Amino acid sequence: MEQFENEFSNFPAKKIVKHNFKNVDDNIAPLVNQINMLRSQGLYSQAANIIQNNSGVLSQYIADAVTFRTWEEEIYNAQKYAKQVQQSIYFEENEEDVDCLEGDVWVGGI
Repeated sequence: MEQFENEFSNFPAKKIVKHNFKNVDDNIAPLVNQINMLRSQGLYSQAANIIQNNSGVLSQYIADAVTFRTWEEEIYNAQKYAKQVQQSIYFEENEEDVDCLEGDVWVGGI
């Protein structure tokens, strides 16, 4: 059996993490603008401090490196899982658009 990466992802043992990010709105915009202004001035440590001090609220709006690493690992695990699984597809006799891959098991209606 394939070995899956499990540092950030528990797929396929558990569902893929759903993050539900929000778009920046009027409530958070001043903070995001302040961070962007500091970064544009090269004041990265100050921007990082603001991000760290407001991580609870900002985590709903901004994807960080851990989130990207989680997505990367979950995509990788999903690819490995998909290559192991052979799907069985049932379709009606009059169906024209059947989405199947080579090696799948097709079971047609009578």
